[in-house]
Formats: sequence, C-alpha cells, structure tokens
Amino acid sequence: MRARVLHAEPLDDAAAKTQKGLRIFVRDTRPLDSIARRLNIAGAGSAGRCGQSSQAKPAPASPGGADGDVSLVTCSTFETEVEMKLPGRFKVSPQIAGAIKAVSGVVDVQTV
Repeated sequence: MRARVLHAEPLDDAAAKTQKGLRIFVRDTRPLDSIARRLNIAGAGSAGRCGQSSQAKPAPASPGGADGDVSLVTCSTFETEVEMKLPGRFKVSPQIAGAIKAVSGVVDVQTV
C-alpha cells in the first residue's frame, strides 16, 4: 500500500477556511473598543452612548482570509446570557480569535 500527498498547507490556513464565525463572551462593555480594533471595524474608538458607534462598519474581508459572522455574548448579573450578532461579516482567523481572547474583560472566544 502506498500513499501520495497531493496537497499540503499550514494548519492555521486550513482552519481559517472552515471557520464561519466567532462568539465572543464578555462580562461588560469595557473591552468593546479593543475588540472592534482587532476586528478592524471602521470607526472604532468613536463610541457614543452605551459604547455604540453610529459609524461602525466592518472592514471588508480580504480575499485570502475567511469572512464570517461575529456574535457578542454578555454575561449578565442574573446568570443569563444575551447574544448579539454584529451586522456584516468580518475577517475570521485563529490569530484574530487569539488576539481577542487576550483582551482584558473577554471571558472566552469560540469559533463556530
């Protein structure tokens, strides 16, 4: 029996092709600006009332990277979770997920 390898690629590249999105778990609104910068949201840092930006738009996903949905999940004081899907699609990669997970105030990041 013989095996022949026809194609090989780095694991991170293969994972980026299969990821469809991220679920980002936060305790409060403090890490939202840092998350927006890592997702390359246009208008990040110009947050208005309640941390919302009226000009925030997702940056276009690059042709080489996967683009997917991003949801924010807040953990309230009443032991309930509220999930909000961000409008648009964002570049999603293991590196971006790792960078977001390192932000202070982010509880967890799941790839979906």
